[in-house]
Amino acid sequence: MSSGTIDGVEDLGTGKGASAALWSSEIKASQTFLEKFHRSATKINRRYLDKRDAGQQSEFRVNLFWSTIQVVMSLLYAQPPKADVKRLYDDYSDQPSRVASEILERILNNDLQSDHGSSSASIRYAIQDWVTIGLGQIWARYDLQTAVDDAPPGIDPMTGEPIEAEPVERIVSEDALIEYVHWQDFLYSPARIWEEVRWVARRAYLTKEKLISRFGEEVAGKVPMTGNQTKDPKEAQDKPKDPWNRAEVWEIWDKRTKKVYWFSPGCDFLLDEREDPLGLSAFFPCPPALFANASTTELIPRSDYIMSQDQFEQLDEINTRVTWLTRAMKVVGVYDKSAEGVQRMLSQGVENQLIPVDNWAMFAESGGLKQKVDWMPVSEVASVIERLVNLREQVKAQIYEVLGISDIMRGSTKASETAAAQQIKAQFGSTRIQLKQFYIAKFVQAGMSIKAEIIERHFQPETIAKMSNIMATPDAEFAQEAIRLLKTPDESQYRVLIQADTLAYIDRKAENDVRTAALTAIGQFIQQVMGLTDKLPGAAPYMLEIVRWYGAGFKGFQEIEGIMNRAIDAATKMQQEPAKPDQMYEAEVAEKQAGALERRANAVQKLADAGLKTAQSAMPFPAPPEQFLNGMQGQQQAMAQQPTREQMMASQSPPQPMPSMGTEPNAGVPHDVTQMGEPNMPPMMPSMPPLIPGAGQ
Repeated sequence: MSSGTIDGVEDLGTGKGASAALWSSEIKASQTFLEKFHRSATKINRRYLDKRDAGQQSEFRVNLFWSTIQVVMSLLYAQPPKADVKRLYDDYSDQPSRVASEILERILNNDLQSDHGSSSASIRYAIQDWVTIGLGQIWARYDLQTAVDDAPPGIDPMTGEPIEAEPVERIVSEDALIEYVHWQDFLYSPARIWEEVRWVARRAYLTKEKLISRFGEEVAGKVPMTGNQTKDPKEAQDKPKDPWNRAEVWEIWDKRTKKVYWFSPGCDFLLDEREDPLGLSAFFPCPPALFANASTTELIPRSDYIMSQDQFEQLDEINTRVTWLTRAMKVVGVYDKSAEGVQRMLSQGVENQLIPVDNWAMFAESGGLKQKVDWMPVSEVASVIERLVNLREQVKAQIYEVLGISDIMRGSTKASETAAAQQIKAQFGSTRIQLKQFYIAKFVQAGMSIKAEIIERHFQPETIAKMSNIMATPDAEFAQEAIRLLKTPDESQYRVLIQADTLAYIDRKAENDVRTAALTAIGQFIQQVMGLTDKLPGAAPYMLEIVRWYGAGFKGFQEIEGIMNRAIDAATKMQQEPAKPDQMYEAEVAEKQAGALERRANAVQKLADAGLKTAQSAMPFPAPPEQFLNGMQGQQQAMAQQPTREQMMASQSPPQPMPSMGTEPNAGVPHDVTQMGEPNMPPMMPSMPPLIPGAGQ
């Protein structure tokens, strides 16, 4: 060790005292590194709250810094943040990943949008610190509440004797909390950029009861109860007066050793030391802090107030001077003591009242009122005030120019300016605000990513399903696989990306205009492709994919992405399944076939009756039966060759020749004909012998 620096841990000795000495040196080095920032931050905070010392009571300030912060906060944090969880790769068939994103989004937003959640308030406090004094930070913590239940005694199956069961520990509740860290309670190793930071720490003031609960009674008895004391009298004056005596405890996360240490100044030992309890990919339980105006030379924030503090002080001086001159600019003067009526004119005179003079002739001869009174010249004072007021406006313009707060953001404009000029001013004036919004979005995204990783690594599957209520959604079929994906963070981190929605004020009219324009464009597109889908039914899924691609560029589309995916699935399955026949067409074909069969059966029946009558009367048959039967056969063959949608006639029996007739009366007639023409009758009779023996020979 040389000149206050450490060459190695062995320079501090061995044993537990060496670790305590190491972190005592690290804490002091960080406090020295940030000492100048802490002093300026205390001053800026008092300036923001307009807290004055004894010698500043006579000043008349224009707290333009406070009003500027209010404008900036309204532009940066006009509503609670909303987590927007998306798949890293938007694979259409990766339904479990989509449902996993929905589960995470539901859990994160439950806390962000809740009136009793801590995440939204913590983020607001951190952003306010960043905008005001230049540093804002939050801290993620896994909160697990358990209870021990007495298990009922069991029976030993071997001996049959009762055995005492061990108590069973069960999880009562678990949560991933986002907590606010005050800028005075956050330290980190001296560095130039955040990537070089070796450790981060936050300070907590614990009561005796909490010390015993956390570290045990033996350790708590050795920790000095110093309270929240500070060396700076102004800082101590601004702190709340807490009657409870407290101990200062630092929670230190060391990336080099992957361990967490608890250290209290004044102790020659560490309160506790544990291996990485969370197992986060970035190790630190906090995102990169919000640093204002930090350079790559040293990672020390500098508030925006410092960049324009000269203008703020000049503005206070001008305003104080204007106030005193305004008080001095009044109607006051001197008069001739012998002219008593002049004094009465100012002290007793009211409207429409005349003051008598004892000797008017002498009064008029001596020059009258003009010669008796001499007024203080207020025109010179008014001229000075006018110049000071103009100068004050110039200083205010300088402040707005330095801070980047244009008049259009403050709702101030001129009637002579055109709408185009105001739009240009708004666009250029919001450039730096958009950069701040980007920093905040990254900050919130990093914080929500840490919380999501805690949920993935430590929450029970039952807790995830319960907090997301995913089983009550149409995606319940993918819930089990999605939760399994979440419980493997090394796999899911490549497919689940957590972003933060904009926290700025939303122009509802502009948002509605965008949605209306999107719906109009989609409607026009559908009208144009309807003709194509009628001619090419297989193109429907591709058209829906185009609509899905177009809608993915709009905020809130993920809320209906699942519905769009199901519509695409349904359209794709319709193309893969065989087309179902038209029921009306089938009924019409069946009706025509039944009628044709009935007419054929009637014709055959009539022909058989005619043959019988001819045979009974011994009259010759007027025409060979084959002539009629062959004609009917040709009609039936033509009807059978007509194509149908489902080839309904393919199931009918093929035509069969009628058997030869014998000598019995009904020998030549098929059995079906005698049953008054059933529909399953053979369709034709290709040949028939003479009905009368010897006829036709």
